[in-house]
Amino acid sequence: MRIRQVKEVEIEGLGEQIKQARLNCSKSLEQICDEVGVSRTYWYDIEKETLKGALSIENLRKIEQVLGVDFGVTLVGESNT
Repeated sequence: MRIRQVKEVEIEGLGEQIKQARLNCSKSLEQICDEVGVSRTYWYDIEKETLKGALSIENLRKIEQVLGVDFGVTLVGESNT
């Protein structure tokens, strides 16, 4: 049996960290959005921290992978694989 637990955490300044990582990346915004699988509008909402809802941990991991950074966010029970 599986039990689903949903928990949101607030990380102040993460949007700005993501923006700075993007600006330091050699990839274009279009390329980044394509690799992460999000629209430009959604990406700007991430950077401005104006998302309706929360950024999924899966999308955060994709962003880290595409930008080649680790934002140091670890959730309890998250698999390291």
